[in-house]
This record gives sequence, C-alpha cells and structure tokens, in this order.
Amino acid sequence: MLYPGNKKFSRISTNCFDFSDAVVYNNKVRWFYKGIVMTKEAIVIGLGLSGCVAARLLADAGYSVSCFEKESHIGGNLFEEIRPNGQRVQLYGPHIFHTDNEDVYTFLKRFGNFYPYTHRVLADVSGKVVPVPVNFTSLSKLFNTRQASILTEKLTSVFGVDKRISPDELLSSGDNTLIGLGKYLVENLQIPNINRVSEESQIACDDSYMYDTFVETGDNDNYYPDKYQAMPILGFLPLLENMLSHPKISYQTNTDGFARLSLVEETGSFLFDGIPFKGPVIFTPSLDILFDYRFGHLPFRISNITHEDIDQDYYLDSAVLTNAHDASCVRIFENKYLTLIDTPGTTSICKESSYSKVINKQFEPFEPAINKESLRIYGKYARLAGKFHSLILLGRLACYKNMSISDCIEQAMKELPVK
Repeated sequence: MLYPGNKKFSRISTNCFDFSDAVVYNNKVRWFYKGIVMTKEAIVIGLGLSGCVAARLLADAGYSVSCFEKESHIGGNLFEEIRPNGQRVQLYGPHIFHTDNEDVYTFLKRFGNFYPYTHRVLADVSGKVVPVPVNFTSLSKLFNTRQASILTEKLTSVFGVDKRISPDELLSSGDNTLIGLGKYLVENLQIPNINRVSEESQIACDDSYMYDTFVETGDNDNYYPDKYQAMPILGFLPLLENMLSHPKISYQTNTDGFARLSLVEETGSFLFDGIPFKGPVIFTPSLDILFDYRFGHLPFRISNITHEDIDQDYYLDSAVLTNAHDASCVRIFENKYLTLIDTPGTTSICKESSYSKVINKQFEPFEPAINKESLRIYGKYARLAGKFHSLILLGRLACYKNMSISDCIEQAMKELPVK
C-alpha cells in the first residue's frame, strides 16, 4: 500500500497549464491560469521515477516543490541496493533505459554519466536456447534445416531484410507458413496471462517482455530497436538523488503527504496544512487510493522477485534468460551485465515467477492488470479526477498503463506547466 485514501478527495486533471501573466502578492509569485490564481509552488506525491522527474522539471521552471514519499526510499521500482558480494542489483527486477527521444536522453544525462549498453535476451524453448526477438539464428536452432530455410525465405520475401515483425503481423499475414510461425512463437515464448496492448493483440504491454514474440529478419540480437540505449554508470538511484538535489526541492520519505494535503471535493480545491493551495499537485500512486477505493480496487499484477548470490564469474550467457513455461521462474536476470561492477568469482541473479493478479491493498501494485473491466473502473476514477484542474496524474500507477523509463520522462515533459 502506498498512500491511505481520503474521502474528501476529488478532482484531478492531466491538462498542462499555459501561464500568461504573473504578479507578486505577499512576497509570493502568483500566476493566472484561465482566471484562476496559481502560485509558483508545487506538491509532488510519490517519488518514483515520474515524481522525481516532475520535481526537477518544476524546480527548473522556478517552482518551490514539496515532495512526499510514503516508503523509506525514493526511486520506486528503480530502487537499487548493494548485495554482500558487492554487486549492485535492481531490487524490483530489471529496468533498461532505451529511447528514440533525444530530449529524454539529454535530460537524464544532466544527472549522471551513462555508458552504451546493448540488451540481449535468450529464451529457453524446450531446452533450445535462442536469441529473442527470434532471428534467423534462432530459427536455425528451433527448426530443422529445411523448415528454417523456408521460414527465412518467406519472411524476407514478404517483409524484407532487417525488419522487426510483430506476432500480430504474422497472424494476420494471410500466409499459412507465417501464421503457423506466429502461433508457434505465441505458444512457446509468450509468458502466460501477461498483459497485452489489447485483447486482439499478442504484443505484451510491458516493454521488458514486448519483443519476446517478435521476429527479426536477419541476425540482429539487440532486444530493443531504439536509437539510444545506455545505462547509468553509478546506477539509477544516484541519478534520481541528483535529480532531487535542487535548492527549490524539499522532500521527505517515510511521510504520508496526505497528512498535510487534502482535497475538498465540494469545491474541487486543495488544502495544504489547512490553507488553500493554488499550485499544481502531481500525483503518481494508484488512482483508487486517492478516492479511498470508492469504485473498488484497481487490479494490479505482482511477480515474486528473489535474489541470489552465486560463487562464479557469470551465471548466464546474456543479461536475461526466459522460459515461458516454467511458472516457478519465467525469467532469470543477471545484474552483472547491466553494471560495470565486474567482481571476479561472484555474481548475483534475480529470479522472477509468473504474474498473479492482486486486487487488494496488502500488496504493492506493480503492473496494471489491464482488461475491459479494470479500464471501466479506472474510467470512473479518471472522470471523478477530471474535476481538479490543478492536479496532474503522472506515471504507470496513476495513469494505469505500462510505461517505460522513457515514456515516464516524456509524459512529464509534456504534461507539466514548465514551458
């Protein structure tokens, strides 16, 4: 559970502010937006990636930003720790930075140095270990010589060379050979019950699983196709700490922001320490919490993450090994590949079980369990939230959709009143 609800909460919006005029009153800058007085003060609830990015963007734009995090640490799912063997691990599973947006990459590089990183994933398919997305090397291992030759020729003739083909494209191709390949990939490489971009699609929502059932027409074994792929040299946590290091940002962990902030539903207004608050309020936790679960709990998925230290140089031949049909461990992730910490004779791995659905607040929400019913519930919260023009929803939990690191940063850049 992140934040306790409050039955007096109401109105939220993802609208950006277009400030056009300002005056000084009682030594505070006050901005006018559509006739509403807005102060150059802001509040951020939740200091995962989206909250940290929001705080920095607002501070850079001249806001005094007060931030609150219920947990004992910042960073959310990007939180890292050092294992007894000296390995730095991502406590909640692997997160890789990749983007086509140069502005996003430029923003991140302000807060730490990066090194180029190419993410490679292997899949265990009935004892055959192959690169994913499935490429021509994979096909030669999964099928006999004649079958692999037919498939590579068909893929090349239909889609061309060095193209990335989705399972949806294969299944809708109208070609029996390609349809058969698409079914094979979905049945053998897709994690069961994983969220997909829609009920009609076979493409996973979570970007860390997105390309498991894609095909690459060639031998490229780079998991992500994005232009910029890199990892922070010192890790994500120092990056976020540097992001919050600004004279206009104050933040508290182990602190329930709603002990000081409340929303008056009748008027669609905020009170901060009992005083009307006119600046933007950034909200990043799950939206059902904000309204005290009025329409029921939004369902989320969880997966069991365990870490092990092993006395050998490397455990895997790549950063990740998946096995879609091993429910006890659908993915093994070796942290050493994502860092420059090359401790000899020891390594650390992260094991991930298959997803299960959670609909109560005893568990930390991780990934939205998206379906028609959950989206219907979220729609109710979003409509109720839409009454508050100074409350901005950011991030995966508040917006109830899967988002990559790049997506979160890009959303904050677009939604916040910082231009």
